Amino acid sequence: MNSIKITSVFLGVLVLLFGIDSAFSQPRSVPITFASDISGNWEIYLTDSAGKAPVNLTLNPAADYYPMWSPDGTEIVFFSRRDANHEIYVMQADGTHQRRLTHHPATDKAPSWAPDGKRLAFISNREGHFNIYLLELENGVVENLTKNLFEDGISTWSPDGKKLAFHSKRRLNWDIYIIDITTREEQRLTHQPLMDTYPAWSPDGKRIVYSSMRQGKDQAALDLYLMDAVDGGNKQALTDTPTDEAVPAWSPDGSLIAFQSEQDGRWVIHLINADGSGRRELIDNGAWATQPKWQRSTAAILPIEPLFLQYQQWGKLKSQ
Repeated sequence: MNSIKITSVFLGVLVLLFGIDSAFSQPRSVPITFASDISGNWEIYLTDSAGKAPVNLTLNPAADYYPMWSPDGTEIVFFSRRDANHEIYVMQADGTHQRRLTHHPATDKAPSWAPDGKRLAFISNREGHFNIYLLELENGVVENLTKNLFEDGISTWSPDGKKLAFHSKRRLNWDIYIIDITTREEQRLTHQPLMDTYPAWSPDGKRIVYSSMRQGKDQAALDLYLMDAVDGGNKQALTDTPTDEAVPAWSPDGSLIAFQSEQDGRWVIHLINADGSGRRELIDNGAWATQPKWQRSTAAILPIEPLFLQYQQWGKLKSQ
């Protein structure tokens, strides 16, 4: 499936939203999508790593979740209940041209875009339990990848597109696994009595960040951990708090990790340096804010004529 080019008007909006000072300067921050129920309904929003005011991209009365950027940064895939069932959808990065990709009575959710842009991995219970499936975007062919009797959860691609990391309950406990897309060979990376979930590969392919529940003095909580991608070795904690941290995502340069953090009984979005330092809040909108995802390519953010640098252009685009 060929990505549709973003219009010059939308590029102007991105320039304004993400701060390019001149035709020769570089973006100071990276676009981030996330899901929130601040409108009273779950929608997909656009912000950036500097915390610019979020923009609602989906504007649909049904619930929309779990955004993920295309490798070229021009489209966003997500899942939604807008057809009375969880299905996979895609839209351009400005929220226009929203269209459905899967058509099945089962639940299809948590899409992840392959680095080559040709396939999506997603989770579905089409055969009675949740497995990882692959969708060929060019022809719509769907294939069950894991075919396991226990539940498989959120998956992310290795940077070279050869493997997927995912969490699974196949040993009656949530642990992190890797599967080779070609050989279907699987490797278990975590072995501890409480749950390990939400793996995400570093941009250089060497490390995986994930959420791990370890027993504390008074209670168990999810913290962020790092481990070597090759064998799960060299595990180290990035956070250590009495509340939960989950769904981490690496910045394109590998220097930052965005994640959702429990606060006052809801989720907010934080950033942390990849070495565990410099934690700060990105989104606390008084509602739930979850599932942050970085734009992997900033090629679409181009300097254009100042004529288009007007906030109201976004509203005009959304009405088309």
